[in-house]
Amino acid sequence: MSTHQGQEINHITDIIQVMNSGIDFYQTAQDKVQDPAIGALFQRMIDARIVSVESLQPYAINQQGEREDGSSFVVEARRAFTTLISKFANDNDQTYVKELEEVEDKTLEEIKVALKKPQSHDCEAALSKVLLTMQSCHAEMSKMQKH
Repeated sequence: MSTHQGQEINHITDIIQVMNSGIDFYQTAQDKVQDPAIGALFQRMIDARIVSVESLQPYAINQQGEREDGSSFVVEARRAFTTLISKFANDNDQTYVKELEEVEDKTLEEIKVALKKPQSHDCEAALSKVLLTMQSCHAEMSKMQKH
């Protein structure tokens, strides 16, 4: 297992994969929603994920020897499902909001798993900061889903 300053780095690539898939999903959904407020929300989610991914990349490089640019199958499957159901949904915008709120749940779950594993102090600090950012994103998506 790769180490960072003598300590293990765990689960970082999984988080980045989920976040990369989320970025792709938000970008696809952003092109399809009608409400400009939802489009702006999706852009904020994209921006937050890009910053978070970049903050975690040094640990992914340390974990596997290269940048993590892949995506998560779980999120990709959700995107395919959303595309299918949105063809039949009356309110496309709310369909995307609902499904993307689920992507936020998955992201939070992955970060929490990583925080339960042994990490270097700097990696743990980066994960904690990303967790706060993603909790804020999740709260914003939940609020939008209720409207």
